Amino acid sequence: NPTTSNSSSSSSRRRSSKGAAHVLKLLRQATGVRLVEAQRMITRTLKFNARSDHDAETGAGMRRRTTRWSMADEEENANSQSHSHTHADAQSSTRTFFGRQLQRAIPQSSASAALKAEELWSLGFEGQGIRVGVFDTGLAAGHPHFRNVDEMTNWTEEDTLSDGVGHGSFVAGVIASSRECLGFAPEARLHIFRVFTNKQTSFTSWFLDAFNYAISTKVHIVNLSIGGPDHRDLPFVDKVNELTANGIVMVSAIGNDGPLFGTLNNPADQNNVIGVGGISFDDRMALFSSRGMTLWEVHNGGYGRFKPDIVAYGMSVSGSGMQGGCRILSGTSVASPVAAGVVALVAS
Repeated sequence: NPTTSNSSSSSSRRRSSKGAAHVLKLLRQATGVRLVEAQRMITRTLKFNARSDHDAETGAGMRRRTTRWSMADEEENANSQSHSHTHADAQSSTRTFFGRQLQRAIPQSSASAALKAEELWSLGFEGQGIRVGVFDTGLAAGHPHFRNVDEMTNWTEEDTLSDGVGHGSFVAGVIASSRECLGFAPEARLHIFRVFTNKQTSFTSWFLDAFNYAISTKVHIVNLSIGGPDHRDLPFVDKVNELTANGIVMVSAIGNDGPLFGTLNNPADQNNVIGVGGISFDDRMALFSSRGMTLWEVHNGGYGRFKPDIVAYGMSVSGSGMQGGCRILSGTSVASPVAAGVVALVAS
């Protein structure tokens, strides 16, 4: 209330704080409540590293980055640039991990053409009847590339459904674009879940609410081009388990923190999630692509297991721009929707 005096406002805040503390105490004492955790903020940072194609293959010129619940994807400008880390940089720097990231997008062509999706299209299979949930930065209303956007929902604090970042539009395009840069399943039914703001931030609770809604709407496939090393975010991890237990196929980016081992991102490191790594169009493993072992199992007294589950084209892939047209990106954020698009196409 803008007319409230400062003293009244601070008094109100104190009462609110006491009330919240009382509610938390009651929740922790409730027999039906297993765990009460503080709200987690997810900050997604996008890195733009200027590098050449030669650097992309050799690993030269790479710079270490600190992740903080970011969406990992490296955008490519016109003169062929990409993103990763050198082994030396990774060893000489102390990494600090705080959360999840969108795995970002480097220049070449259509993944659907490279994998010969048109052979299934010619037989009449184009993703018909398959509902795909895209958890990302949203999508512009009436985007010209998409035939079937069944629903767009906003779970953030911003009053918009549109994509002000470009990440969500690109990911949706790789899965189901029907024009210009073709996706794998152009007839798939898209459900757009906007869980990141234009400032590239999110909260675990937004994901939990959106996951619940995805379960209730009975989507078949969920793509998460996000990730982070925080496998101890138990509410998030448990909700992923609930989602897959309801028969939903979850596909997620394995992370852009390679080439060292032990750099897997969550939720792609979970057993019930298809964790997707990235390769180039000449079938070489992308240096930026994270790889095993699964640290959450090591921390629980196990040995860890191999991940990613599969690899897909994740370097210099074309996809949809925010309002139309095509752009070129690289990263495991790109590889993940390639795999999700294939799943949708084959499922149809």
